[in-house]
Amino acid sequence: RLLVKACQCFLPSLCWAMVLLAVFMSIGALVLGNLLLDFSASEVENYEDRQWVWLHYGTSYRALYTLYEVTFAGNWPTNVRPILNKVSHFYVLFFVFYVTVITFAVIRVISAVFLKDTLDAAQNDAENLVVERLRKKDEYVARLEAVFSAIDKEGDGMITEERLTNILSHPKVEAYFQTLDIDVQESANLFHIIDNGDGEVTLDEFIDGIMRCKGQARAVDQVAMRFEVAKLDTKITELIVALRVAGVIPYSTPKGARGESFTKE
Repeated sequence: RLLVKACQCFLPSLCWAMVLLAVFMSIGALVLGNLLLDFSASEVENYEDRQWVWLHYGTSYRALYTLYEVTFAGNWPTNVRPILNKVSHFYVLFFVFYVTVITFAVIRVISAVFLKDTLDAAQNDAENLVVERLRKKDEYVARLEAVFSAIDKEGDGMITEERLTNILSHPKVEAYFQTLDIDVQESANLFHIIDNGDGEVTLDEFIDGIMRCKGQARAVDQVAMRFEVAKLDTKITELIVALRVAGVIPYSTPKGARGESFTKE
């Protein structure tokens, strides 16, 4: 499915590329055919040489097809060398320019455009992106499970803060966690992030906590935490206002404190 979609994406580029190459090949065929016309019509030249030139460059169609072979088949020496040896080495100027600019440069630029279109199609394919991300997540979870098993030497399915701190104190372990995109500079903070408050971390808590500390998930958690703090600040402010209205606390507050002036309703 991805291959078919990629082919569909580069079809417009293919059409325009063929139009551009058709223009170059047509110009080259007309120029070369007119230049070789006198040699084909000359009675003093060798008949077999004239016949070969006529069969390859005698008409616009034949010259165009020969240049098509020169451009795409890569067998340009078999179509160029006889012209140089039998007609004139002057034609080396034309063929050097054509092979260098069209056969070498333009064809490679077109190939690069096709490759870019194919890669864009693969990167923009939503289903493929979902499958690829799920595959990477499964691989990441498998690595975390292996790490948890290595830390949990007792095999009870639990990790204590002491055990985690001891493990993370080793430079190799810290470097391995960095390959997982996890900063473990503060092992105590890491434990408290992944722990649910009972002082021990299970495999599910470990995987869930590490996933929340990784990359973009960590940024999302930070945004969510700011939002929760803002809501908490609003609720505290409303509570202070309610307590002042009820006369539980006085209206006067220290200078510069939050909510300096509240108007009693």
